[in-house]
Amino acid sequence: MSARLALALAALLAVACSAETPAVPSAAADALPVPDLAGVDPDVVAAIETALAAVRTEASADAWGRLGNRYFVHDFLPEAERCFARAEELDPGRVAWTYRRALCSIDANPAEAAVHLARALVQLEEHAPAHENYAHVLTRLGRDAEAEEHYRRASALDPRSAQAETGLGRLALARGDFAAARAHLEEALRRDARHGEAHSALAQACLALGDEAGAREHAALSRTLPQASRREDVYATPSVAPAGARARTRFGRQLERQQKPEEAAEQYRIALRGNPDYYFARVSLAALLARQDRRDEAVELLREAQRRTPDSAQVRRDLERLLAGGTLEPGADD
Repeated sequence: MSARLALALAALLAVACSAETPAVPSAAADALPVPDLAGVDPDVVAAIETALAAVRTEASADAWGRLGNRYFVHDFLPEAERCFARAEELDPGRVAWTYRRALCSIDANPAEAAVHLARALVQLEEHAPAHENYAHVLTRLGRDAEAEEHYRRASALDPRSAQAETGLGRLALARGDFAAARAHLEEALRRDARHGEAHSALAQACLALGDEAGAREHAALSRTLPQASRREDVYATPSVAPAGARARTRFGRQLERQQKPEEAAEQYRIALRGNPDYYFARVSLAALLARQDRRDEAVELLREAQRRTPDSAQVRRDLERLLAGGTLEPGADD
């Protein structure tokens, strides 16, 4: 039996044998979930209300799924999970609903997430992030041997990704196999030298192996990098129009990379109308205007930020740099 077939059968068996499989919601249990929207960005509220109206109008799987997607991207995860459950009931063949339903509970309820991920893997057997997510929840549930199989499968499916090798390294650390841990974590960093989690875990492996210099080096690097790396995952990334200051600013940065500065500037302005205190939108727009030789407008944007947050050292540094004729580097808002 091939390894791929064995993993698929194991996933099917996990579904069939689990006593914790949540009941599929009944058709009558389709009351609309609505989170507390007090204090939420008006742009986000408007987008949610549009998605809610669509469900009230047609109540189809797609409408429920779109509402779930909207909740999902804005971190209203319990509400998103209910929407994906209803969408899945109406359209059981759409694996995206099952997969996103799992991701809604991956931190809050790993046992439930494992059930949904096992079902999703029947269709996503060639999708590396699905194996990584399943391995992650299996580790949370103490099922390390199964987790290792899925991390290995993910690593083979996507030789460019550092996540699976980092997972394997952490499993080796946990069982005290420090040499194996080091090998996996070094491979993770060969794939992505800025993978913060791998540097952090490798520091532990080096220390356990008596390599204090290596431990200090990787610990120092880990402190400069995010410890929750993003993973490209088409099934976990709903395609929804940007709403809210953060989403619109990120979309604006994408538009800049596509050489569409005026469209990017409009996204930044919409973001600031919804949330004038969102500095990443403000400094992104200021940087864009400065590059267009509209430095006075850029300076005024940062002066307004200084009026709003007079104690911000970041705003002060950026304004001083701009006034001195320098350029702004907004960085990333992670």
